[in-house]
Amino acid sequence: MRQDLVIGMAGAGGDGVIAAGEALIAAAAIDGYHARMTKSFGSQIRGGESSFRLRMSTAPVLSLGGALDVAVALNWDDFLRFGAELPVGGRTTVIYDSKTGVATSQIPLTGITPAEVVAVPIDQMARDLVGNDRAKNTVVLGLLSGWFGLPAAAILSGLKKRFAAKGEETVKRNEDAFNAGVKYAQEHPLAKGSTLAPVAKTTAKRLIADGNTMCGAAAIVAGCRFFGGYPITPSTEIMQFLTKELFKYGGTVLQAEDEIAGVGAAIGASFAGVKAMTATSGPGMSLKSEMLGLATIAELPLVCVNVQRGGPSTGIPTKSEQSDLFQAVFSAHGDVVRPVLAPVSVADIFGITIEAFNIAEAYQTPVIVLSDGDIGQRKETVDPFNVDAFPIVERDRPAPDELAAYTRFKLTESGVSPISEPGMAGGNYLASGIEHTQSGAPTAAGSVHAEMTAKRSRKLDPLKKRKDLFQEYGRAGAPLALVSWGSVAGIAQEALTLAEREGLRVKLLVPRLLYPVAEEIYRAFFKSVQGGLIVEQSYQGQLWRLLRMFVNVPDGVEPFARPSAVPISPEELVTRLKHIAVELQRGRMPEAAPVE
Repeated sequence: MRQDLVIGMAGAGGDGVIAAGEALIAAAAIDGYHARMTKSFGSQIRGGESSFRLRMSTAPVLSLGGALDVAVALNWDDFLRFGAELPVGGRTTVIYDSKTGVATSQIPLTGITPAEVVAVPIDQMARDLVGNDRAKNTVVLGLLSGWFGLPAAAILSGLKKRFAAKGEETVKRNEDAFNAGVKYAQEHPLAKGSTLAPVAKTTAKRLIADGNTMCGAAAIVAGCRFFGGYPITPSTEIMQFLTKELFKYGGTVLQAEDEIAGVGAAIGASFAGVKAMTATSGPGMSLKSEMLGLATIAELPLVCVNVQRGGPSTGIPTKSEQSDLFQAVFSAHGDVVRPVLAPVSVADIFGITIEAFNIAEAYQTPVIVLSDGDIGQRKETVDPFNVDAFPIVERDRPAPDELAAYTRFKLTESGVSPISEPGMAGGNYLASGIEHTQSGAPTAAGSVHAEMTAKRSRKLDPLKKRKDLFQEYGRAGAPLALVSWGSVAGIAQEALTLAEREGLRVKLLVPRLLYPVAEEIYRAFFKSVQGGLIVEQSYQGQLWRLLRMFVNVPDGVEPFARPSAVPISPEELVTRLKHIAVELQRGRMPEAAPVE
């Protein structure tokens, strides 16, 4: 039996590919497995190919794994459009619809010999049972259950719920299609198959969620009561969730006429004393940039979520990437420092979103949450957690004695000055995008501009000492290192485990605060390091370059960066780490004395 199973499936629009994946992850959660599922589409407005990739395991899942264990192709043209997103390797069992007319010895996978190739009359089985091909995905679920031991009772339970509204006859037909798949698998056993190990039954409920929904839910918990935005893939689900839920908590959602109006309304709400948020993706961030500058100089709290996608311009809206780091950090005029936070998983974005609100309120600044399409739209099983355990921070409002002679932008040692709101007697002030004195009056005085620039910058200095915004794994004094952020951090964490099994001395740093750069924390981490990788999903290796602006990154630490939707596998990282270790052993660099 295997402890882990990675399944990929592709087909045309209307084949029910995504529905099949969602049925599997729901069944996994019901039966107590850990699972992670990502879905992918072509960039067409309507129709086109779709795929899912799902990893089920008896242990917590940190990444989507490497090559597929099982590849399902309802047709080869659509399957091949996903290329490296659905990598077939030597251990893969390939299942495809015999309707394609392709011989098992002639499948179009150049240079790869899968472990086993099976042609199944999927389309014909669906037509025989239902009268059309709409139950193809259900037949596939039966095949997967029969061949790989996936939880049949949980899948059938999910099918009943899914089709209950369409009547008993529809439910019965899909049950028949599922059972037909199971029967076919039993009558045609795989030559090299093995089933997924069972897990201990548990009564604890496990949540299935995507990152965008978790982000929206966290915003409500943090106290957000206004959202202003404009729909854009892959962030739209945040606004959709809040549209359905925020009014229940006395909040308001404004779908504005464009991105600029959306963020402008959120800034206005913040000025009025309400915790406010906006969300977008790369092209929308470009449009919001000037308004973020307004929030910075007016010292107004604001959370802006950027769910990254492939770019530039409209780029690849349906593919995830980590290429907006430079934009998040630098797309502002003037000497502007604004915090940038990055979640590493669907569960993690809950706490990161709350932390973004806390930082925004505590330091009166816009905060960017740099999520990505993978985290935003993939689904994961999430263990229950205590929502009440997250501290909630409110902005520092002026005391009555301060309102007697209120000075909104008073120069303080911390750089933070109490903020009033409309209707607060004595708290009137001018908030604008122009440089101002401590009272808010416009000024062009260079000395005042210097003071205010320093004030806006130094108030964020404490962030750079927040060790709780960093996760460190592995041996403290290891000479090899991995640094990774966002959705690929789980891949690096798995690579660390594999590398340690192979005897490599490695450690891993996962920053959730990307900017301002926590120089002391990185310096301490790199002290023992002679070689390593900074892992990210971009072409330029943006974090690697950003760190080199502030920290003396060891020469042997190099970027491992790849753009777009070509997954990075843990095995690739281990292979590269071995190569670096060999170079160190050859004496290219003397090994540092362990400090552990």
